[in-house]
This record gives sequence, structure tokens and C-alpha cells, in this order.
Amino acid sequence: SSLRVFYPAVNTGFGFRRVDWDSALELLTSRLLEVIERWGPEKVLFLEYAGNRGVLTRYASRRLWNYLGVTQTDGSICDANGDKALRLVYGSTYGVFPHEIDNLRMVVAWGFNVAVSALHLWRRVLGVKERGGIIYTVDVRLTENARLSNKFIKVRPGSDGYLALGIAKYLIDHNLVNRDFIERYTYGFNELVKHLENYSLDVVEKVTGVPKEVIAEFAEDLAKHKPFAILIGYGLQRRRGGGEIVRSIAIIPALLGIHRGFYYSNTDGLPINLAGVTGADKWGPKKIVSMERIAEEVYRGEYKFIYIHLHNPAATLPNSHKFIEGVKRDDVFVVVHETHWSDTARVADLVLPAPTFFEKLDAVFSYSHNVVYLNKPVIDPLGEALGEYQLMCEITKRIAREAYNEICLDPFEILRIAFGDEILKKLIEQGYAVLEPKPKNVYQTPTGRIELYSTQAVKEGLPPLPTPPPGEEIDEDEFILITSAHIKYIHTQFEEVYGGVPAELHISPEDAEKLGILDGDIVEVFNERASFIARAVIDKGLQRGVLWMPRHARGLNGFRVSALMSDDVDAYSGAVLNSTRVRVRKLGRVT
Repeated sequence: SSLRVFYPAVNTGFGFRRVDWDSALELLTSRLLEVIERWGPEKVLFLEYAGNRGVLTRYASRRLWNYLGVTQTDGSICDANGDKALRLVYGSTYGVFPHEIDNLRMVVAWGFNVAVSALHLWRRVLGVKERGGIIYTVDVRLTENARLSNKFIKVRPGSDGYLALGIAKYLIDHNLVNRDFIERYTYGFNELVKHLENYSLDVVEKVTGVPKEVIAEFAEDLAKHKPFAILIGYGLQRRRGGGEIVRSIAIIPALLGIHRGFYYSNTDGLPINLAGVTGADKWGPKKIVSMERIAEEVYRGEYKFIYIHLHNPAATLPNSHKFIEGVKRDDVFVVVHETHWSDTARVADLVLPAPTFFEKLDAVFSYSHNVVYLNKPVIDPLGEALGEYQLMCEITKRIAREAYNEICLDPFEILRIAFGDEILKKLIEQGYAVLEPKPKNVYQTPTGRIELYSTQAVKEGLPPLPTPPPGEEIDEDEFILITSAHIKYIHTQFEEVYGGVPAELHISPEDAEKLGILDGDIVEVFNERASFIARAVIDKGLQRGVLWMPRHARGLNGFRVSALMSDDVDAYSGAVLNSTRVRVRKLGRVT
């Protein structure tokens, strides 16, 4: 790629100038120490995310920053609402592992376009259909997943929780639940039954737009086609009330006698000592801030030094244009360690070259499956690239030498801490190891049961029973804008392969007609945060009031779609990106 970062470079204000590593590290460490000594470590912001899930790359590279006690984010932008919801019900988030899909009779993809964003799961999901099983898709639009499913249920945005509770009520009212399982493994069933009096099929049909007959058929299929699993999408819970929606969905398998009959995130179920790897078990950050609010905080000048790796916040954070303006301030020094000249690297003060996974040793695990792989380099690092863990140790030599031996351990010692001696031996000898997940019938809640009525929620001031919102309410001229993965773009790095994420705004035929928009017209999508210029695509799979755009699309006016996205935070502490309200107007046609 012509955009590969090969050498350290300093931003002169008129462009970037190449420097050697010694000069780059001297500049980095002198600025870092100055900020810590003058303002304290809380004025240093360490920004990272899941650009790489390697134990050394992502987790061990946090050790210095935890030792220093700098400010870090809560990492909540991806899955926090659903994560918390599942913990309230089950005590943790692990559920069905990919290989277990092969034994299912039914799969429900709920707010999850598996066919695009999880191809490793999709192959197995299709196998269920090929063996005579059923695939359901529940979504606000006709996705690729929906087109290849046996049955598709289109719901109004944000009303999924009502649909789930309507199904729960139907199952109970028609005596389709597993009473023995409920008695043995759940807590609060009687309270749930009373709560569900508010969710009759008439009410649910009105709120969701799903006919009563379809709801009843869905419930009957769930009862008849066991075992099943509900694959819960991350996009589903990135909205106001997203946590309550996931809680509502998550109780359905329990009512039918299935232990953890859902898929969301399985990291919790794997025996990996990440706290030991990151040093959080003995140091830990002093200050944690909301990931959704970072753009606003950087814009206000809350930080004097920002270190970024494995993350492209200038393209992906909500309110991203404010983040970009913030890092351009004269009173903050921004370091970006990157493989390519990303949106974020282009606005940094110092850019340092990082290797791709082809060029470094690591052990990589998944939040999906239970296999860990030893990633061996197949080529030498290009240019003067240094790995994330290696660079962290170079910085440690210069600012925390007295703790060097405690922070910077041998890479294989880090892997031993993560997995133990037996798994490390397998990694070295055969290149991979299968991890043993935690038992499905063990629940880490205060009662040790599946909490239909959550005792922890009561302590935190949240509803003890699932209480989802009735859906998104918008003004007559407003739309709900949702974004999700494009078939070619899981994240922004794929722009190195396919070019820029297309600036396409998908709009329903009814809304397009109302606004006088034709297929291919140039339109402006705007709200109080930003304006985005795109080409209109008339999409029969969308319902009125809903717009769809590829995640991280770059508008014809240069802005990423993230500039429009809401940076509000849900009651469950996660993102509400898919509750973003926008307006649309036609600008013209391209000839």
C-alpha cells in the first residue's frame, strides 16, 4: 500500500518529516514526562481498541499505561449495553460457541447480519438450513442474512424488546415453557409472569408493527425446534434502551429450558488471565472515561498528551469531527502508532510505524470461538516498524527504568500468564490450542441462577425486570440513521483493499418519493452535529423513517458518517449510535 507507514514522522505543521527512532522516542518521552510532572497522569489519555486481538499486541501493551495510571476509556462503544444486560440475567456473557451451531435445529439472527459481519459463523448457520432446520432473521431492514433465511420479521426500530416479551408471554400463556428447568435454574419467574401482563399480542403488534399471527408462529417455532440459539447483534443494542432490549431477548431460551441459548460474546467463558497480562490485577488505570464522550472531552482540551494505537478514532468515534478539531489544539501532543496513514495518523503530532500481523509474533484468541492460535511472523517488519509491546518496552526504558523488569516480561512469559503452562506448551508444539469453556449451567449472578428478576439491577437502580422502550420516536421530518458493516468493509482497514467506504444513503421508496429523491441523487444528511453528502440508493428492504448507511462511510464532502452519530450514553453505559436522528434534503443529480 502507498499509505503504509514505514518510518517515524513528525508533523511540522506543513506536512510530515521523517525522523529516526531515537529522536522520535526522545520527543515522545520528554512530552509525556512533562505532562505527568506538571498536570498528573490523568491528563494523559491512552486510546486503544480492537484493531488487533493479540495477547501481546493489544493486552500486554497496556502494562506501562496501567503502571503509570493514565486515563483510559471504558471500551463501551462496541457491546457495553448488551454485555451489562447479559450479566444481569446470566452473570456473564458467554453462550453458544461456533462449533455448537452444527447441532442446532434453529438459529435466530436478531439484529445481526451474520452473512456480512460474521462469515465464520454464517457458514455454520447455513448448515442448519441445509440439514432441514430453520433460520429466522429479525431486523429493521431486509439484510443479506434476511434474504437467505427461511423467515424474516421486520420490526420498527428499537421495538425488539416488546417483540421478545410478547413471545415470552405467548410461551407462558400457552404452557410451552419448561417448568422443571424454570424451577431449578431461574429466579423471579412469578414476578416475570405478572410483569408480562403489560405485553399482550395486541400491544406488541401495535408497537412493533409485527402481526400477531407472525409473533405466535415465531413463538411456536422456538418451542418446537429445540435446541436453538439466538445470535444477538451488537448493532441491535447500540441505541437508547439497548440493554433492556437484550435483556428481553435473553430470557427466551431460559423459558424453554436451554442453558445460555444465545451468542453474544464468549471471551468471559474462556480461561484467559487478561488482568495478569495487562497488569490490571496490580496497577490498573486511575481514571476511566466514557468512550462515547471522548470526542467532546478532547475538543474541550481535557488532555495534554494522547497515545493511540489499534484504533482509528478520527473515523470511528461518534462526533468524530470534534475529535479531529480537538487533536489539532496547540496544547495537546498526539502520538499515533499505526500500520497505515489512517484518518487519525494524518492529524497526529508524531506517527510511529507498526507492523501488521504478518510481521510479528503473537497469540490470538477470539470473542467467538475457543481456539487460540500462535501467530508466527512470515516476513520481517517492513521499514522500521516496531510491535506494540516492543515499543511499550522502549518507552518504559526511558521513563520507568526502575520498573522495567516488572513491566516488560519475556513474550513467552506473558503467554504463560495468559494461558498457563499446558496451553503454552501446545501453542509452541502445534501452533494452536483448544480452550475449555466454562460450564453453561453455571451462573455468576448473586443467586447463582438465571435472574429473570435481577437482584443486581435493583442494587444499581435499574428495572428489576426487562423493561424495554416501545421504539424510536421521531418528528415528522426526521429519520433514524443506522449503520452497519458493508460486505467489503468490516472496519476502515479494508479501505486499503477496496478503496473508500461508499457514500451511499439507503432510503425507502416511500420516503424517497415524499422528498422527491430519485436513485442516484446527491443528498445532504444532517443534524446539529454535522452534514454528510451522499448518493441516494432507493432500497425496498427499508421501512419508512429508517435510513441505512455503510459504517464509516466517507461523505462526498469529506466527513465520515461518524460525525453525525450521537455521542449520548445509554443507562447501561453503552453507545446509542443507532438512535441517531437526522434530516435529509435533495441537492441535485449526477449526470
